Amino acid sequence: MEVEEKRGEGGEGNSDRSIERPQGLILRDYAEAEIRHGRVAMLAAVIWPLEEILDRFFLDPSVTSSTTILYGGTTLPYLPLLMTFCLLNLGYLDIYSQAVKDMDAGEAFVPGDCFWDPLSILVGAPHDAAFEARKKEVTNGRAAMVAVFAFSLQEGITHIPIVDLPWNTPLFVPAFEIPAVREVLDCAGGGICG
Repeated sequence: MEVEEKRGEGGEGNSDRSIERPQGLILRDYAEAEIRHGRVAMLAAVIWPLEEILDRFFLDPSVTSSTTILYGGTTLPYLPLLMTFCLLNLGYLDIYSQAVKDMDAGEAFVPGDCFWDPLSILVGAPHDAAFEARKKEVTNGRAAMVAVFAFSLQEGITHIPIVDLPWNTPLFVPAFEIPAVREVLDCAGGGICG
């Protein structure tokens, strides 16, 4: 926290009282940090299982069946590089957006606004639609942070890749390959049920 000192009587350097940043600005900074962590977690929640699935296709099955990402498992060389590239770009974007905020907006900015919208998603959107989009981003970021924590916990305890755990089968296997779903689809398609 930034604290400004007011000099006491006689010009001593002792502070009689301090003026802290307003609570609203501190809360806004926390919201900014939550949004940024959520964005990184959303990337990680997609890339982590994708990396383990792609390892199955391109590497020897005897090597990939017992390794997990947490314990430095064997993986394709370009996927960690892709994640590193994404994180470096996010870091650059963070530094760039902070510089733009300091020059242009000062303390008047919206948390999570990078001043960069390459897909023009929110251009011309009404205030309510932009607010709802930001709210959904925060919700998805929170879910992704919980998911990455759950991935870490599951792999840390079981020492089995998350795509191989039986309770994660509905998440990482095509739905038509799950027996219960296949039975429902067969019944819906006019097949023999029962």
